Amino acid sequence: MDLRAYLTAAQAESGAKVLDYQPFILSDDLQTGVAYSWLYAHDPRDKPSLLFRRGEPEWDRAVEANAALRLLYDGFLAQIAERFPGGSLLDVGCSNGYFPVRAETLGMRDCAGCDIWAGRRRSMAFLNRTLGTRARFLHAPYWPQWRRVLTLRKFDVVSASAIMCHLPSPLDFLAALAQRARRAVFVWNEFAPTDEMAIFYKEPFRGWGRTRPFPYCFNDRTRISRPLFEFAMRELGFGQIVELAEAPGALRLANHLGLLAIR
Repeated sequence: MDLRAYLTAAQAESGAKVLDYQPFILSDDLQTGVAYSWLYAHDPRDKPSLLFRRGEPEWDRAVEANAALRLLYDGFLAQIAERFPGGSLLDVGCSNGYFPVRAETLGMRDCAGCDIWAGRRRSMAFLNRTLGTRARFLHAPYWPQWRRVLTLRKFDVVSASAIMCHLPSPLDFLAALAQRARRAVFVWNEFAPTDEMAIFYKEPFRGWGRTRPFPYCFNDRTRISRPLFEFAMRELGFGQIVELAEAPGALRLANHLGLLAIR
């Protein structure tokens, strides 16, 4: 999201204190986003680079990588907003709030994001002040042990981008998303390249601190197969599965798909 037209130099510096993981342009000399670490870091899980200033060695590649990630996000959101004009959207694991705020700028209404980290409230507040949007932050995490998103509201569309990969129970997570979705569920994740109904795990990543006890410890690169995703969503009442197109020039990660399940 390009915020340069809305921010003074001082406001851009303020934005750099609350925005990090998602791809924002704050000024000609200041950007944020995780795409550089995804593409170029030795291990993107280990203290990823998220804030970039012109003149740093990483600047050019970071600008290019995060521009491609913006194209990916914006392309997905444009297709969702076109299918559900004026609808509401809840983004689970919303990080800085890119999805709910951008959805509102595309004509969706009553949008919200929820995240485990309460401090994300400051990110969304900054974006709302900057863009005049009214997206809401909900401190409503998804806990695998409880198997539900902790909000009683329902939304037309529920989205989750790069969240399922960190969870031990992806089918429970899909069921939780479906419980909050009136019309559609959108998931962007790495899918296992197999025609079987399968779930794949990596060994839990200990670098994120103390992990939960088994079986809730699996936190890294959980992948389900597309056939299993489609079966699960149809069982949950979503009869149509659409693979959303990636915009030209958008970030491409191996076996990652944006799938929209529609009632």
